[in-house]
Amino acid sequence: MFTPLRPPDMQNVRRLLIVKLSSIGDIVHALPVSAALSRAFPHLELTWIVEEMSAPMVLGNPFLKEVIVLPSDWRKRRSSTGSMRRFREIRADLHRREFDVTLDLQGLSKSGLIAWASGARYRYGTDWLREIAPAFVRRVPRQPESVHIVDQMLDMAAFLGAPRSPVEFPIHIPEEESAAAKRILGQAGIEPGTDYIVINPSSGGGMKGWGSDRFAALADALSHVSKDRLVLVGSRADDSVAGEIIQSSSAPLASIVGKTNLKQLAAILKGARLHIAGDTGSAHIAAGLGVPVVSIFGRTDPARLAPYGYGHLALHHRDRCAGPCLSYHAKAPLNSPQKCLAPPPRCLREVSVDEVLGVALRALGTADG
Repeated sequence: MFTPLRPPDMQNVRRLLIVKLSSIGDIVHALPVSAALSRAFPHLELTWIVEEMSAPMVLGNPFLKEVIVLPSDWRKRRSSTGSMRRFREIRADLHRREFDVTLDLQGLSKSGLIAWASGARYRYGTDWLREIAPAFVRRVPRQPESVHIVDQMLDMAAFLGAPRSPVEFPIHIPEEESAAAKRILGQAGIEPGTDYIVINPSSGGGMKGWGSDRFAALADALSHVSKDRLVLVGSRADDSVAGEIIQSSSAPLASIVGKTNLKQLAAILKGARLHIAGDTGSAHIAAGLGVPVVSIFGRTDPARLAPYGYGHLALHHRDRCAGPCLSYHAKAPLNSPQKCLAPPPRCLREVSVDEVLGVALRALGTADG
């Protein structure tokens, strides 16, 4: 029998679990839910369960009572017996906490299973539930006005009775990590008091990379019109693209690629005048910290996924695509505009250096007019 979707009486809810396991940018998008719920219901004991790689984005959040960190390989044990044993351990651990409500903000099989394992009487999920997640949680419909992913996440908090605003991103940066970030910048030649722009050339996975040649040309152009120092950031996986940029550019670039952890990266972004990046995690961290972000998009819809509050600084040419990039397939003719032969795809490649430079200068407040 169908039961109408109604929220529980939140005054009788004591413990609530947020399930958002990965990735870095997605975790940042979900942070306002913890703030909204805690502000609306101060008696709530909020717990967040997250995978190890993305955990720094949640650790230190003042609105949480507890953070449960799952090891990165929690679903990749060598045998099915080992996987089942590990899942039973997780389930028993969650049951001991006696959660009343669980929110699945991921919407995938893995998060749905965790939501079910929580043992909570009330389990809700986002509007975009996929895979087998609908078997474990009840879908909360998206509100028509909720276009951006952050607002869609906040639909969950609003369903439980929390106000949507103000939208807060509780990103905690410990003092020792801020101090370490200053040392890293100093070692790269960026002294305290120096104005700087942070550039992340990472592709963020998939066909999202703008190209090292474009970033090198942008660095040259910025160095001619701005006194801000230019700082390259990224993970160790970005060493190659960063090296290509440094080799091709004549600008005095300071590279700290692969030299920071996530907390230190956040501290460095917080001190920047501007961040320039593709569709990757650092863009969302910077936006959450209130730093203007010029973002370069390809197939991803910036209306939904641009750095929050900085959609007006997002650049894309999705109009160049005859259809969604994800529908491109090997059987498309080689001369077809619907065939993405190699990264970057056409819609991304056609974002020009001049376009990015113009938006960057406008964001810095130095553009003409």
